[in-house]
Amino acid sequence: MTIGLFISHGSPTILIDENKWKDLLRRVGKEIEEKYKPETIIVSSPHFVSWTETFYIESSEKLECIQDYYGFPDETYKYCYNALNDTELVEEIVKNAEGKVVKDDKWGLDHGAWIPLFYMFPEYKPKVVTISITDNSPESHYEIGEKIRKAVEKLGRKAVFLATGSPTHRLDLFYFKITPKPTKFDAILMDLIKSGEFEKILKISELYPKEYQTAMPEGNLNTLHMLLGYIKPKKAEILGYDTPWPGVSMLAASFYE
Repeated sequence: MTIGLFISHGSPTILIDENKWKDLLRRVGKEIEEKYKPETIIVSSPHFVSWTETFYIESSEKLECIQDYYGFPDETYKYCYNALNDTELVEEIVKNAEGKVVKDDKWGLDHGAWIPLFYMFPEYKPKVVTISITDNSPESHYEIGEKIRKAVEKLGRKAVFLATGSPTHRLDLFYFKITPKPTKFDAILMDLIKSGEFEKILKISELYPKEYQTAMPEGNLNTLHMLLGYIKPKKAEILGYDTPWPGVSMLAASFYE
């Protein structure tokens, strides 16, 4: 069975806070290790962005940790997670994408990628492939997900797709310390996931424009759109939900073909 995960990475303060989300990440990672023993984790983080129509995929043999956050407590900069790249899979994805994905060696694992990996796979270390989002349409991200899946199948890889980001990402509320609470958008998204109405997720900004604008989902949910293209799910399950910080919601869901 092929599985994909959408898991929020949250604020870098998760690294030093008492936060139950870390326990969820550990539990999910352990289950993935025991059930699937993946050779490769394909990660799409909303912090790895190409501002062109072309997607970037990292080609360096080792993916170095990037602490791409500023103004946080000094202790948060003591944490990091590096990984070996699955360069053979990278080459196959680039070949299969026919010019829509190009190799890059200037990025690594930003905190949207390495924080979940840090807790999910602390000892079991699969290789990692990281691919950017763009400001293109949800459908274009879905199509790249399809192309990634074809490359994985051609090589016979045991891979898991990990998309990260927060459904509600209102940093203005975070900075002004407004009381955390769930948004209507979060409820809508979770209902669509639970009911299996995945095609509506691709159109969610059009179907629910007011709720979408109020939530300002991180990366426009493009990591999730890519995951949907990769899995083409028939069912999904909500693994966890929380609002530990003002303006930032945390969602974990698994998707199955």
